Amino acid sequence: MIRLRHYIHPLLLALAALSVVPVAGAQIREAEDLVAQTTAQMLELIEEAQTYVDEDPERFYVAVEALLNPVIDFPRFARSVMAVHYKRATPEQRERFAEGFKWSLVRTYALALTEFNDGGVNIIPSDRPPKRPDRASVKQEIRSEGEVYPVIYSMALNSQGEWRVMNMIINGINMGLTYRNQFASAVNDPAYGGDMDRAIDGWVASLGTIDTGNGEAADETAADEAD
Repeated sequence: MIRLRHYIHPLLLALAALSVVPVAGAQIREAEDLVAQTTAQMLELIEEAQTYVDEDPERFYVAVEALLNPVIDFPRFARSVMAVHYKRATPEQRERFAEGFKWSLVRTYALALTEFNDGGVNIIPSDRPPKRPDRASVKQEIRSEGEVYPVIYSMALNSQGEWRVMNMIINGINMGLTYRNQFASAVNDPAYGGDMDRAIDGWVASLGTIDTGNGEAADETAADEAD
């Protein structure tokens, strides 16, 4: 009987481990499916927009925002970009910052896919379990004119158990960290004298699309750095 007890404990641990693996795998696939579905919808939107985007680009961006809003956790993403400055910002300042950040990200992402819309887009299945059950890194490759452009989405489960994008790396450019560094520079800019309102207004006014054509290499773990 004593010898049996020695085997029962490790056996239970092994069974527990086996029961977790399929669940984790299923969650990763849910995150991958969400990215794949959203990308497919985005490519359809881009194709449709070819008929009007030159004359009415804002219409295109509004359509992109409507598609991405349920998928990207913009408030959480913006909070990570504000970083240490979030706590001292007022609710109105946070909202104004988040809006400016959201529309810059929408434009950058939309233009990035528009540039590569003549190629194939594939999800690269995860080859290792996540470090946390509520996090996932989804890897995507965009192939265009013989080149491969990687995109990594850092995702997290929200309080409703739904996957949402919290950060992304587009062709080596970590969007969260790039925006964070830009805003930190604005806050520390002597021209704004440490005034949060002026720093936010100046930062939003200076926002443009981030060049994603020649990004430095970044691995999937870096996508979490701006969280």
